[in-house]
Amino acid sequence: MLQKIRDLWNNPTSLKARRYANVFYDVSWNVLLLTIISVVLIGFLGAGIGAGYFASLVKDMPTPAYKTMTSQINTYSSTSDIYFGSGERIGNYTTDEVRTPIPVDKVSPFVIDALLATEDVEFYEHDGVVPKATLRAILQEATGSEERTGGSTLTQQLIKNQMLTNEVSFERKAKEILLALRLEKAMDKDEILNAYLNVVSFGRNSMGRNISGIEAASRGVFNTSAENLTLPQAAFLAGIPKNPFLYTPYYQGGVIKEDVTAGINRMKTVLNRMYVAGKITQEEYDAAYNYDITQDFMKTQSKPRDRYPYLVDVAEREALAIVTNHFLQEDGINLNELGPNERNEVRSTYGKRAHNALRQGGYKIHLTLDKQIHESMQQPAKNADNFGPNQNADGTSYPEQTAAVMLENKTGRVLGFVGGRYINGKTEEYNHATQMTRQIGSTAKPILVYANAIEAGMITPATTIIDEEYFYQYDYSERKDPVNNEGKTYRGPVTVRDALKLSLNVPAVKIYEERNQMEADTQKLIDMGIGVSDTNRKASSMALGVGEVSPVNLASTYAMLANYGEHVSPYFVDKVEFQGETIFEAQPEKKRIYSDRTAYLVVDMLRDVYTSGTATYAKSLLNAPGDWMGKTGTTQEKRDSYLVGSTPDVTLAVWSGYDNQKLGMTDAYPYGPYYQRTQRIWSQIVNRVYADKPETFTNARFTQPSSVTSKDFQDSGTFSEKKKVEEKKKEEEAKKKAEEAKEKAEEAKQEAEDAKREAAEKQDEEAKKKAEAEAKKKAEAEAKKKAEDAKKAEEEAKKKAEAEKKAQEEADAEADADE
Repeated sequence: MLQKIRDLWNNPTSLKARRYANVFYDVSWNVLLLTIISVVLIGFLGAGIGAGYFASLVKDMPTPAYKTMTSQINTYSSTSDIYFGSGERIGNYTTDEVRTPIPVDKVSPFVIDALLATEDVEFYEHDGVVPKATLRAILQEATGSEERTGGSTLTQQLIKNQMLTNEVSFERKAKEILLALRLEKAMDKDEILNAYLNVVSFGRNSMGRNISGIEAASRGVFNTSAENLTLPQAAFLAGIPKNPFLYTPYYQGGVIKEDVTAGINRMKTVLNRMYVAGKITQEEYDAAYNYDITQDFMKTQSKPRDRYPYLVDVAEREALAIVTNHFLQEDGINLNELGPNERNEVRSTYGKRAHNALRQGGYKIHLTLDKQIHESMQQPAKNADNFGPNQNADGTSYPEQTAAVMLENKTGRVLGFVGGRYINGKTEEYNHATQMTRQIGSTAKPILVYANAIEAGMITPATTIIDEEYFYQYDYSERKDPVNNEGKTYRGPVTVRDALKLSLNVPAVKIYEERNQMEADTQKLIDMGIGVSDTNRKASSMALGVGEVSPVNLASTYAMLANYGEHVSPYFVDKVEFQGETIFEAQPEKKRIYSDRTAYLVVDMLRDVYTSGTATYAKSLLNAPGDWMGKTGTTQEKRDSYLVGSTPDVTLAVWSGYDNQKLGMTDAYPYGPYYQRTQRIWSQIVNRVYADKPETFTNARFTQPSSVTSKDFQDSGTFSEKKKVEEKKKEEEAKKKAEEAKEKAEEAKQEAEDAKREAAEKQDEEAKKKAEAEAKKKAEAEAKKKAEDAKKAEEEAKKKAEAEKKAQEEADAEADADE
């Protein structure tokens, strides 16, 4: 066909046709040439106008130095993380955005391929901008097209996120293009990609928090590191940045959306682009395309503050103080050199700076807490059977509460704590273990009274004291009040050992007042970090624990005894790291409070508390081994109940009571004695920790130091009541002898009376016998007389009969004679 046209043109059929053809040719050529020239001129004019407009948009923008750009691009917030002392990650310092930086070489290749295939295919070829894509985006913007294909490279997106705003305008776009071109000269491609992966938003995680960066997205959506993401997981995440809150699978509360179709369809689009780009095979594409990604979504996760109530608060509070002090030291500021007002203002300013740094600076906060121990300790606080009834006061119902702290004696590390009771799985915000200070009752006796008296040579465990009615001598009330003694019963002379194990009040007050060094003695508490008011520093009642102490500080005082008199300040944070550098590492603060001799003698006495004293109930429930020593304590009207116990390795302090200090604990049925509830919680904590981490409790024993001699177990002290005891003993012995003599006199008197009675009885017997004899004799005489009279009468009767017979015979004879 072309040949025919060529032949017709070269060999026209007529001259007229040839002429018309030439004219058509000349006109067409000139029109084409004019059109080309016009287009070129218009293009140059447009380019000039565009360049001028571009220049006008960026004319006021200063050109940043390469170093400045690099610093700004690589400056992004990084969430601070909190860790157990045993290494497990707890969660983030409280923040609205979660980000965990990760180097690009630790990210799965699937992520890189998916991201580039979707967001910037020519990333490694362009110089920061793809002109055709930019022109297309501008035309779409100018014409108001509904189809927006996007014209930004990864470099431009990074510039927008780190150096500009999200404003939609040609000015912002012009600045973005210029800065992107410049950034490509300041950083290499991998550095830009690394920054982008740590900056871009990925919507929300399974706790409902905003997440930025691929590592936070991987952990927050799939609970895995970005290094271990599978192909479908990588494709799903790579699709999110286009519209984070449309494609994220979670609502604000961390609940999985009912319909995640949008995110899944976006994942399939990403997979298709990877396949087209040759990044994956047909088989990989098919397998990933048909994979049910929803099975990999993490279920809704509770926030660290919900999983570990009290713990995150403690971590954040302690870390804030540490980082604040770090900033002050960096700037060479000594708060002690400032006035009160200026000091408060400076600390407030630096505290806000530290708070922002912890929220965005990527600090790593390593606690002392052992995960297993801490979690095991919570169980008894979740058992409602361990608590008494709710009580009402001031129109509010208060539950019976508890707190517990376990310390490592040698280091002061807090291994675990209970901040309060769990009710229906919930806790209060108030941390009873660290924020609460309450009177400590009889737990004050060993650390304040007996230890100081032993140290001063006043007493030994064998010293005898009289437990009797006694009135305060030096109490700040200036009244002579009786020392409260439960039941108002007294035991008379008792040894210090028995007085301590039975927690008798009078002996403790007597010793404290006779020593009369109250300010010096309470200074020992201050040296252990326990605040004592000026009033209490002069109060005899401090001997019975009216001073207010937190459970964590109370535990540390018994750890001091277990450490043979050396106190180690308790602490919750082991170290704080920032950008791989340790900016804080705990150095245990140690202070000698008592000699090892004093501490051991007190410890030896406190062993009896468990074997035959006030903590025998706790001992009966105990499954864990250990050379236990400790002390119970109760405050007035049963408002507070304590048990503190130590082995050579650890100390556990437990408190029970009500938040409202007007309320006392009850012994009513079916709850049982209040002190048994406290001791039961204590024993259950020990048993649970032992079951879950048995190495916490060993068979190690407190060993007697060489400074302790046999004399220390004899009554060798200077306590003045020794003479009184001896006098009382003599008085009692004299009284006993008098009583014995009286008894003997009584016995002698009784014997005399018995003898007299016997003699009288004997005399009476003889008189009776004599009377009987006389009566018998008289009776015999009367009988004899009667017998004689009877015989005489008989004889007379016989004679009379004979006479009558003779007379009859004579009469008969006379009669015979008459005949």
